[in-house]
This record gives sequence, C-alpha cells and structure tokens, in this order.
Amino acid sequence: MEHKIKHIYSALIAGVFLVMAAGSARVNKIHCGAFSYSSTNEDKQENRDYVVLHDGSKVYGEKISWKTGLIVKDQIKVDNEKFRIKETRGYFSNGTYYGRVGSSYARRIVHGKLNVYYTEDFVTSFDSNGRMRTRQVCAHYVQVGEKGDLQAIANQKDIRDYVKDCPKSLEMIDKKDKEIRRSIRKNRFYLNQIFVTFNNDCK
Repeated sequence: MEHKIKHIYSALIAGVFLVMAAGSARVNKIHCGAFSYSSTNEDKQENRDYVVLHDGSKVYGEKISWKTGLIVKDQIKVDNEKFRIKETRGYFSNGTYYGRVGSSYARRIVHGKLNVYYTEDFVTSFDSNGRMRTRQVCAHYVQVGEKGDLQAIANQKDIRDYVKDCPKSLEMIDKKDKEIRRSIRKNRFYLNQIFVTFNNDCK
C-alpha cells in the first residue's frame, strides 16, 4: 500500500513548532514537521507485509489495503482476506509499521518501549470572501509497549509525562519554547531523539 509522506524542510521548522508549554491536550500544539517523519528504526530483517490481530498473531500477505469512512465498512484487506479494523493492532507494509488509532492507522516513526506515531490530513475551508483554503493537519501519538493503545500527545507537558523517568530525555524537553524551536532547526531528529534516548535506557 502506497503512502505519500510529506517531508517538511528544516527551513520551515521555526514556524511549525509553536508554543507547547501549557494548555489542554485537546488543543494540538505539536505541529506538522516538529518530529522527523523520515526516520524509523523498524526491523530491517522483516521483508514480508503483515497485519497484526488483537491476539498478536500475524497474517502475512503480498498486498495490504484498508478503507474507512461514513459510507464504507471499516476494514483492512490482506490479499483476499478481510478483517474489521477494530480487530487489529496494526500492520506492516513496505518497511513501515502502522498502528491502529480508532478506525484508521498512524505511521510509526519511533519504535521501542515508547512508540511514536503520526497521522497527517488536509483540511479544506472557506474564508469570508469565499476563497478556499487548504491546510495540513498532523496528529502525534505515543504507545507504551507493543500492546498499548495509541494516546494522543499535543504539547510539551504530554511529552514530559512520558519521559519523566529519564533525566536525559527530560532535560531535552524541559526547555523554553524558543530553545526547543532552535534545537529542532539545528537537528530535525531532536524530538524523536527524546524518545530514542528513553528507549535506550536513558543512554
């Protein structure tokens, strides 16, 4: 299954990672491009695509596709075998793992004790002059272990809560907004590295 992933260039990062310090997790303050979406540490030895069911079993196949929506059944298909999306944990395709969130899937960008995922979408609206506007919207999630549910993260506090037991990771996120934006400009992998450091036993 082909997925088109937009890569946000470093020059744009200063404007996409806005104030994260406070506020409800219902308001998403981690914007598109704050994490690096091109980096992953999936198992390079796994060369077959598969769907992971709730019980942890894997169904292997040559082609994986899925659909969801108001007028279609939420289902994922492995070759000719069909499953309801809610019966699955996720799927692996073309070297990338996707975890289930609701009735769709999010792409995994960090793999370990804490897994990080993201989704992207484009929202179209009209301004007061009737002109159509399209904007990119991204959501980010953390999963504890391989079996946990994907939980949305939306601000600096959410990240801090997950990595608080690792002093090195905590030091990286426990900064002023301006310092975090500067760190991301210098290192596109900065936010990913916070979780990677945690996953590597804080090393």
